[in-house]
Amino acid sequence: MVSFLILVLHFNQDLPMIYEQTKKLLSNFKKIRTADVDNIAEQYLKGGVDVTPLYSHIKESGSILRIYFYVSLKSIASFEKQIEFIEGHFQDFNDWWHVDMLPQLIRKNKAPSFDFVYDKAKEYVNHSLPFARRWGYVIFLAGFQKDPAQTKRILDLYHNDDEYYVQMAEAWLLADLAIFNPEEVLKFIAKKPLNYNIIGKGIQKMSDSFRISDEVKQKAKELRSLYK
Repeated sequence: MVSFLILVLHFNQDLPMIYEQTKKLLSNFKKIRTADVDNIAEQYLKGGVDVTPLYSHIKESGSILRIYFYVSLKSIASFEKQIEFIEGHFQDFNDWWHVDMLPQLIRKNKAPSFDFVYDKAKEYVNHSLPFARRWGYVIFLAGFQKDPAQTKRILDLYHNDDEYYVQMAEAWLLADLAIFNPEEVLKFIAKKPLNYNIIGKGIQKMSDSFRISDEVKQKAKELRSLYK
């Protein structure tokens, strides 16, 4: 059923056809899962479907928004062009998951360098839009956080932010950095560089992680007393 409708779309890509057929595909599911949405998006990619006309409808449905970004980004061969596309849509991000889906869609292995990513993140964490700032931290979670040699540089980007969803991104990244370079993260926490509402969330995420040793978790918890 899905494949047949994709075939129809491939040969008849006018605006109402793509939008109506997308709604029809989504309506086939009583309770749609992310995997179902991604399956439709993958079929669109294989069928060469241009999803640009869906842009004017992304506010109507989270599923349509995900399909639009999934197909659009995966259709772009260049990492730099993917980043340009994301930057051009900052105004469309108004929920945490809009940002958090991006790391799995960008071609991280084609990034020109860590410095390119770092310089972009440096811009983003100071952006006026909160979800652009969230992206400034989340972008590293595409795999750029795994090199222990870069941990300190990433931590140098951190600063206090009043927006809850930016704080949560900082905490999430902090815990992930602790997987690959716990010593540097513990030193960072000990310096009291941020308000506790960020550090506290980061320590909690570290404590919840199955990839961080009990010893590191205990040391992180003990550092809480510095903030009280």
